[in-house]
Amino acid sequence: MSDMLFSSEVETVDTRHLGRLWVADVLDLALSALLGWGALRALEVDRTPVTLVAAGCGVWFFMSALGALSGWSLGRGLVGLRLMREGGAPGLGRGVLRAPLVPVDLLLSLPLQRRPLDRLLGVFPEAVPLEPRAWRGGLGWMGLWLVLGGLAGVFLGRPTRGESLKYLKTLDGWRCCHGQWAPTVDKCAPALARAVSEARSGHARAQAVVADCPKAAEALR
Repeated sequence: MSDMLFSSEVETVDTRHLGRLWVADVLDLALSALLGWGALRALEVDRTPVTLVAAGCGVWFFMSALGALSGWSLGRGLVGLRLMREGGAPGLGRGVLRAPLVPVDLLLSLPLQRRPLDRLLGVFPEAVPLEPRAWRGGLGWMGLWLVLGGLAGVFLGRPTRGESLKYLKTLDGWRCCHGQWAPTVDKCAPALARAVSEARSGHARAQAVVADCPKAAEALR
């Protein structure tokens, strides 16, 4: 009995659901990195450490802002939590302020077993009951991030224009273009399809590569 009383007295908003919130934030950070990487590939931007970090951070700030409008995110939804403040969802301002503080809070929470920066902002996780009404407002937000994550996965699995054209200029690409067996056979068909698509859209370099590639030129007709 005394243990129960003691634990209830020392529990504060920044110690509630600590492990679940930690997992949720890590999942959301991983998703932002995935979306940033996928966006760079979709936009044909060179992927360097600087651009990857910038894209991931940009997506993370955007996710944090949107997630604070409703309190929902994909990671928090998966662990059954919603981010709140007294009176409702945190709001746009707190979401933007929280974005750079979350990685620090993740590290601090390991030795401190609390979220001091979340407490400073006045936000805390609230467990979502297993009732359809309680989840109604969050399913749309979770679905949005699932769709975007799926699109990022498509772009990660699809060769970029630069990768396709570069591959077709290699020895394996020459074999691919002439219908011969190539060690990297899994790259052949996607590279041909992307080169043909870019040539049809009027990309000059793609048209030049396709002109020297019989298999691609045949598909372009």
